[in-house]
Order: sequence, then C-alpha cells, then structure tokens
Amino acid sequence: MKAKITKRLVEDLTVEDGRELWVWDSELPGFGIRVKATGVKAYVIQYRNLHRQSRKITLGRHGVLAPEEARRMARQTLAAIERGEDPAKDRRAHRDALTVADLAERFDDEHISVRLKASTAREYRRNLRRFILPALGRLKIAEVSRADIAKFHHDLRHIPYQANRNLEVVSKMFNLAEL
Repeated sequence: MKAKITKRLVEDLTVEDGRELWVWDSELPGFGIRVKATGVKAYVIQYRNLHRQSRKITLGRHGVLAPEEARRMARQTLAAIERGEDPAKDRRAHRDALTVADLAERFDDEHISVRLKASTAREYRRNLRRFILPALGRLKIAEVSRADIAKFHHDLRHIPYQANRNLEVVSKMFNLAEL
C-alpha cells in the first residue's frame, strides 16, 4: 500500500488479520511504516546496498518519532546510502562487536593459560572475575576510553595495591588485543 505518511494515517492504521502491514510513503521512495500484529508501529527504510542486496532498517517507533521527524531521518539515511554507506551493516557490526568480557575470555585462553605460572594465573583470573568484568565487561572494546579505565582505577582507590594489579591486567589484556 502506498500513501503519504502523516500522523493521521499512522494513527488510523490497524492490523485486521493478524499479519504485518506495510505502508510505503508516496513522496519518499524507500520510506515506510510497519505495523506488527501486536499493533506496534515503527518507521522503516528499505534500500539496496552497493551489492544490490535488499536491506531494511528501523528508524524508530511511532510515538517516539513523529512522521516528519522520521521522514527527515529517512532522507539523511538515504543520502548516506547514496554516498556508499550501508547503515544496516554498520548497525550489525556495532551489535556484534566484541565486549571486554569476550576479550577477557580470549585473554585467558591465549595468554593466562599458556604463559603464566599457576599462582599468577589464579590471581589474574580472580582480578578479572572480582573487579574487571563487573566494572568493564559489558562495554564494547572500541568504546572503552582512557576515562573509563581511570574511573575504574579510581574506584578501587580504597585498595591501592589491588587497583594497580587490576590496571596491570587490563593494560596487558588491551596491549595483546592490539596485536
């Protein structure tokens, strides 16, 4: 179905047979709204990347975004696609990026288990389990900044020896990740 996407049109859309409903904008090709069987309405873009593969990305839910805001975002995204960018690929890469917890697991397998004495390995793993992973484990590796590490170190100021040992482990882990 094609029509100009307006607030009134979006609010009047309903799903009758329990299937998704797609309405495409008549003014901006590739811009549309999806109404799920649950009644959730979301603004979407459908496009083809440089390899001519069809991609769809969700801009946001109706109510959070007004139709005009969504149309503006769609224009910006479609312009980026014309420049050769692939927003769906970028979102997937960000979502699938390794976290500090993933890096710690790899660090354990490739460094701690292979290169360290048993007592040192035990201490490294304890530091990872008790201090590093609870504080930094959920962060994406690319998003960890010096400020995050400084805050982590500062938060352990009440146990200075342990703070420095943890900083040592984090430093070694990230240095090996760069290789």
